[in-house]
Amino acid sequence: MREFFNYQSPYRTNIFMELSLFERIIPLIGVTIIIFLLFKYRYVFRKNSELDKKVRYTLGFLLFGLFASHFILRFALYGLDTIVLPFHLSSIAMVFAIYLLFTNNKSVYAFVLLAGVLGGVISLTSPVFGYNASYYRYYQFFFAHIILLITPLYYLFVHQWLPSKREVWTGYIILQILAKFMLLFNYVMGTDFMFMFLDPSKIDKFPAIKYLGGIPFYLIVTEIVIGFYFYGSYKFFVYLDKKKEESITLEGGILWTLLENTDLL
Repeated sequence: MREFFNYQSPYRTNIFMELSLFERIIPLIGVTIIIFLLFKYRYVFRKNSELDKKVRYTLGFLLFGLFASHFILRFALYGLDTIVLPFHLSSIAMVFAIYLLFTNNKSVYAFVLLAGVLGGVISLTSPVFGYNASYYRYYQFFFAHIILLITPLYYLFVHQWLPSKREVWTGYIILQILAKFMLLFNYVMGTDFMFMFLDPSKIDKFPAIKYLGGIPFYLIVTEIVIGFYFYGSYKFFVYLDKKKEESITLEGGILWTLLENTDLL
């Protein structure tokens, strides 16, 4: 049992366990099914406030437990070390997601939607965390990122929350501030949070950077990609909002016609 909770960082031990095809695919199949069910039964959750609250709180407690266990186990091994800081993008997005699930505060929604979905998709499709299904870390990683991914989608499907231009812009500014802070922090502390660094030796740790122009040019490429991602997302939200208004207008017209043909008017 103690070996199951082994939580040493593979970046410290240089031991990375390869995931089998089965271990990679199962989480992807699972999250796909969950997203499909959320969309299919969105009206059920939307019309039942008690059920909606239970779902949100359940997701909130699960995500909090997974999030807390990660840093507790790391702290037990490394104490006051930079490795226990929650400075990766997914970790920051999880904090906001937990806050969103318990409070329904829309002010953090755009960031959770844009950063959470991006971080969740990247993490689930290209997992690099050093452990296979024989260890707790495997389940912690995948379950935490699955909840991070479905949380904003739940609000999108069930609550029909669509970020405004201002909210998308605010989310982009928050991400930019975090990125610049992490770049400075990583430079001073020799860390690599959010993959923001200028140290050429880090490229061996993250070889994918070579395909983005290498250091420091990958930072420029990343900025361009993120800019298009936020802009494209905003245009997509505008499209969805327009379709939503058309749907409401159509439903209202049908309802009015039905009422006219009854004795209620």
